[in-house]
Amino acid sequence: LPRIRCDSTSNYGKDVLLPAASLTPKERTLAGKHVLSVSMFSKEQLNEIFNVAQTMRARVTKDRPLDDLLRGKVMASVFYEVSTRTSCSFAAAMQRLGGRVIYMDETSSSVKKGETLEDSILVMAGYSDVVVLRHPEPGAVSKAAHHCRKPLINAGDGIGEHPTQALLDIFTIREEIGTVNGLTITMVGDLKHGRTVHSLARLLTLYNVNLRTSVRRVWACQIKLRSWSSRTRSCSGAAN
Repeated sequence: LPRIRCDSTSNYGKDVLLPAASLTPKERTLAGKHVLSVSMFSKEQLNEIFNVAQTMRARVTKDRPLDDLLRGKVMASVFYEVSTRTSCSFAAAMQRLGGRVIYMDETSSSVKKGETLEDSILVMAGYSDVVVLRHPEPGAVSKAAHHCRKPLINAGDGIGEHPTQALLDIFTIREEIGTVNGLTITMVGDLKHGRTVHSLARLLTLYNVNLRTSVRRVWACQIKLRSWSSRTRSCSGAAN
């Protein structure tokens, strides 16, 4: 029997992708917005994102083309840190959807001559329809967003956050196990400085999970997570 993704109330299995113009106002709530932190997502929005991802994955598996979705669009890949998986996955996704990618890094651009982050982002946004930025300084992506006229996606900002990796982690759990709710999830490693952990832990507060860590010491990030979890549960009840 096929596994049922019981975290979602939307219809699963419909091999249909709607053009942006036909989306409902609710489905358009993320259109044109920056993706800087996982704090922007509600449980309902996560379900919608994952349903679209499931549909696209099914089409790729069936060798059905997706290259009409972003045809004519350009993504600017701006990485101030070296990257393999994140950089290549963004580029591969954009190209599968029919778009093109332009690249900028600090070693082969005007950054070497002293160009500021703000100026670089302003220029790259003028050449593209969406900007993907990775930077070693926490908060740098949010700072850059104030100067970006196009949607800006955080691909990692120092020890801050890595929103898209956290989305992928939860999507993978749903795909492999069938649900996120009811699980005991243990996080190991450098929890204080791991940006992926910071984003994933916050997203998990939207689900009914038992979250554990492998260290005894309560880091500052864990205290923030508990505060975040309390606010999320009291305001939305989304974890119930």
